[in-house]
Amino acid sequence: MFLLLLEISIMVVTIIYGLAKGGALGSGVSAIVALFIMLFIFKLPPSAPPVTAVLIIISIGIASGALQASGGMDYMISVATKIIQRFPKAITLVAPLVCFIFVFGMGTAMISLSLEPIIAETAINSKVNPKGALISSVLASNMALLCSPASSSTAFVIMLLIPFNVSMATYLSIVLPATIASIVILSLILMLLNKRVPFDETTLAPSEVTCEECTHTKTAKYSTFVFLGCVLCIILFGLFPSMLPQYTVDGKSVKIATSDLVQMFMYLSAALNIILFKVKSTKIMNSPATSNALGAALVVLGLGWVGSTIFGSPGNQETLTTTVGDVLTSYPFVLILICSFVAMIIGAQTAVAAIIFPLALSLGISPIFLVIIVQCLNFNFIIPAQPTLLLACELDRTGRTKTVSFILPGIAITAISIILSYSLTLFI
Repeated sequence: MFLLLLEISIMVVTIIYGLAKGGALGSGVSAIVALFIMLFIFKLPPSAPPVTAVLIIISIGIASGALQASGGMDYMISVATKIIQRFPKAITLVAPLVCFIFVFGMGTAMISLSLEPIIAETAINSKVNPKGALISSVLASNMALLCSPASSSTAFVIMLLIPFNVSMATYLSIVLPATIASIVILSLILMLLNKRVPFDETTLAPSEVTCEECTHTKTAKYSTFVFLGCVLCIILFGLFPSMLPQYTVDGKSVKIATSDLVQMFMYLSAALNIILFKVKSTKIMNSPATSNALGAALVVLGLGWVGSTIFGSPGNQETLTTTVGDVLTSYPFVLILICSFVAMIIGAQTAVAAIIFPLALSLGISPIFLVIIVQCLNFNFIIPAQPTLLLACELDRTGRTKTVSFILPGIAITAISIILSYSLTLFI
């Protein structure tokens, strides 16, 4: 047991050090260093790298980069802005739902960063305290990433669960309604709390936000429709796999794997942007969406590889089964605490999933239970390092939104989503 704890400690320390020094890229590279230590010093047998997960993330990054390079992401931001500004008095409820819908469709929280200035100024201009709208919007955007098939974190989690007979349809039928309902519940609670605090214009700091009316080309609009169409196809085929063609190989009937389906449609989206809309490949490769996806792919490669090497080792498996396995089997809620703690330290959803979920599955934890608690991967609001959280605090000119303001709402919305997800599993 001591040797296993030492190996885990080395892995965690190297990952956190890499994260502090170089962000996602640093954590991925430092995880490979930890892998070298496990293979050459502790003599653990090597596991297979998570190639499929890496390929999925890269495909999503290329498609998102093509959308960004074509101006499609800016077009979606302008659409979301108009919706938010149309319902100013109900912004605490409308803004998080808009953020959820657009992050769900686009698969990236970058759109949330662009919408936060609009949310803050619209609330203030309507004499509504922006605190509730900003808090719920940040949390909703994070939760949307674990619902969207166009998100690398969702694709990675589903890829892990498919071998355990948890399809995309099963995953979305639990996570999607539970997440939306929890966002609505939290937003309504924050609306009630906001009404108890009088709006005081004397506390406002000068505004540095300017809202300009932008025009968008037809290319940007059509590119958006292509991307969303491909995402819709992934959802439809994932929900209704009977629509997929069947093939006979060596006398057996086979279908296209969900992981392959995601890659095919994401690359199709990028290909149509390049062929039809003349989007340059250099702009795609240099876009923030593509570079962020490549960083996420390296995180999954490094953390998934070293994690599976440590936890998949026969000796460590036996130790885990006789110690932690019995505890988790009898008290599965302990996994919620473990997952939340790791998410609080590391912050990145995909990275936390790469560490915790393979370990839990190897110990016999029900894959449905992992679906129920999947929003624990978003427990990154305790340590204020998240860009969307920090920006929200800066944008609130009333000064009410602090970094600690996200803790109680974050815990509440996570707990609500877990309770609702568990309730839904009783009917599936």
